[in-house]
Amino acid sequence: MNWKDCFYFQKRDRTAIILLLVLIVLAGGIYIFTRPQPRTNDGDMVSLEVSGADADFDTDNMPVDGMDNMDNTTIDDIKPVRAKPSAYPRQEKLKAGETIELNSADTSSLKKIPGIGTGFANRIVKYGNLLGGYADIAQLKEVWGLDDELYNKVVPYITLDPRVRKTRINSADFKELNKHPYIDFKQARAIVDIRERKGNIESLKRLSLLEEFTEDDIKRLAPYLSCD
Repeated sequence: MNWKDCFYFQKRDRTAIILLLVLIVLAGGIYIFTRPQPRTNDGDMVSLEVSGADADFDTDNMPVDGMDNMDNTTIDDIKPVRAKPSAYPRQEKLKAGETIELNSADTSSLKKIPGIGTGFANRIVKYGNLLGGYADIAQLKEVWGLDDELYNKVVPYITLDPRVRKTRINSADFKELNKHPYIDFKQARAIVDIRERKGNIESLKRLSLLEEFTEDDIKRLAPYLSCD
C-alpha cells in the first residue's frame, strides 16, 4: 500500500473536511475580534477586561502570582468588593448578672442567652407550651439536645416564676391528656377508663394505685393536674 493512499479522499469527504476547516478558521477569527479588552491608564486596549461581575473579588487577598497575569492592568482598574450588610443582625447577648424569666420569655429573649440560638430557643418555647409552663428550671434538661454542659452554661441567666397551666383530670378527654409530655398513651387510657368505671378522681394519689403510674410519674405530674 502506497503511503499516498492514506491521504486519498473521495469527493464528498474532501468537501466535508474543507467545510470543517472553514468553520474552525471562522470561529477563531470571531473569538479574536470579539473577546473583551481591558484598558490601561492611558486608555489603550489590553488583553484582559476587569469589570462587572469579573471584578467581584478582594484584591487585598489576591495572590501575588495572580497579579503577574494581569499585564498592564492597574489596581485602579479593579472595582473593590463592598461588604454587603447582613440580613440577620448580630444578636446582643446577656452580660454577667443579667437574667430573663423563663416562662414569660419568647424566642427573641431566649436567644440573648449565651449558648442559645434560634434552634434551642424554638425548642424551649415549644416544650414549655406543651408542658403548660416550666415548674422547675431543671426541666430544661428535657429539651431535645440540651445537655448538662449547655444547661450549666445557661442557668445563671435564667430565673423562674413557676406559673403553669393545669389540666383538669376529670374533664379532659383522651386526646388532651395524651398531648401532655408526661402522660403516654397507656396512662391517658387508664385515666379515662377509671373515670368511666369509678367516677371522678378525687386525688392524684388514686393514680398511684394504677400500674401505669409510678411514684416519680405522680410527682412530676402533680404541678400540672387538677382534680377540680
